Amino acid sequence: MVNPVLIIAVPLLIAFLMPFFNYIHKKLPAFLALLTTAFNVLVISRNFSAIMSNPMVIEIGGWQPPFAINLYIGPLALLAITVINVVGLILSVYNLNHDYEINDKFYLLFLMIIAGASGMVMTGDLFNLFVFIEITSVAAYGLTVFNRGDSYEAAFKYIIIGAIGSVFLLIAVGFTYASVGTLNMAEISHLSPNLSPNLMRIITLLFMIGIGIEAELFPLNLWVPDVYSEAPTSVTSILSGAVSVAGIYALGRIFFTLFQDPALFSYLMIIGVITLIVGELVAYNQENIKRMLAYSSIAQMGLIVTIISINTSEAIAAGLFQLINHSILKVLLFISAGVLIKAAGSKKIEELNGLGNKKPIASLGFSIGAMGILGVPFFNGFVSKLMLINSTLNAEKIIITGLILFATIVEIAYYLKVVQKLYFSNRDKKVFKTANIFIPVLVLTIFVFALGIYPELITNTLNKAASELITNTEYITNVLGGM
Repeated sequence: MVNPVLIIAVPLLIAFLMPFFNYIHKKLPAFLALLTTAFNVLVISRNFSAIMSNPMVIEIGGWQPPFAINLYIGPLALLAITVINVVGLILSVYNLNHDYEINDKFYLLFLMIIAGASGMVMTGDLFNLFVFIEITSVAAYGLTVFNRGDSYEAAFKYIIIGAIGSVFLLIAVGFTYASVGTLNMAEISHLSPNLSPNLMRIITLLFMIGIGIEAELFPLNLWVPDVYSEAPTSVTSILSGAVSVAGIYALGRIFFTLFQDPALFSYLMIIGVITLIVGELVAYNQENIKRMLAYSSIAQMGLIVTIISINTSEAIAAGLFQLINHSILKVLLFISAGVLIKAAGSKKIEELNGLGNKKPIASLGFSIGAMGILGVPFFNGFVSKLMLINSTLNAEKIIITGLILFATIVEIAYYLKVVQKLYFSNRDKKVFKTANIFIPVLVLTIFVFALGIYPELITNTLNKAASELITNTEYITNVLGGM
């Protein structure tokens, strides 16, 4: 067994040594970022079976919780850190052959995001959750401006909204500590039933505002379209494919583990539904392909939150599967769109006409991603959408079933519009030279069809993760020893 603390520690260490490595050789940071993310995936794989059998509690400094900070990795956290670090590894490969300026500072911030997002998932301490969110956010602010130009305005909007969220999150942490006298998540979960319902709802609302920014929930997601449109492709991909996963995980921990109050799920469902509807309708009206994908990402987060808020094991498993598929498909869509944009010299969907023959790998990658989002049979999205519909019908949430079908119809309209431009329009304009994305597209495509044809590869993990989230007694017992 390899100590999972290294998943956080090694990226942070390598990140802060990047200027030194860059001094040795200009190309060294890129390969070290690749090796670091590969190391993290190796650590996760070495511990996967053991954690699935018995959740792991790591005591920092030798002190037992709740008197010291601890990390907790159960099936749910394992699922999240796997997605985050696999996405990081794929993007590290993509970054070896890129179309925009990348230097040691880029890789420093990139590894900080990996460490921060992993820390958000693994920490068992509420204040450290705040710290890891701040690490992730600060790194994301810096990465957003690497394209310069309009990215400064996007980054400024992100910073303002992020700062507001940080204030609410810190207030929520303070209220929690003042109410229960601890920052240990397991002990908070054990003591929270003693809180008055009104106080619990106030604290939870504050957390929703603070964490909803990372989870891309309405109206806290106003930064997403500008940042996703202006940031470099790998930055957009890591935000959509990894940071949003950590945000949903943190939101789940707050609502299900710390403050388990069924009355709160109705608020979560309302926010999720609004996010879904607004995201899909605005995505349909976009002419900029990256903004279209940004609003599509927002809609997917709304769908996932809506389903999870149904609060049944079946619905949570379906929502988690959709979250994993979202990460795979959005990374595939964003890196493919990045190449198409570079080839066309424009972000306008209208200008992508005829690139299907000129840029076959990127066009195929985008088409596969689109078919996955739409839920075409044999693609991973088909299985998760089927699970979503079944879970809503079994929970007698017919309106939510209707919303899923409505969202799919809207998605068909705007995704097929792009595919039609790629393959069924002639091109008489210049095509610019682009990076080769064959390996990332191949790997992501394998994931798409593997999970679409053999969902059994992940269903056991999903069911265990859903069971862990919906029942907090196991979490309390594992950390506090039955306190």
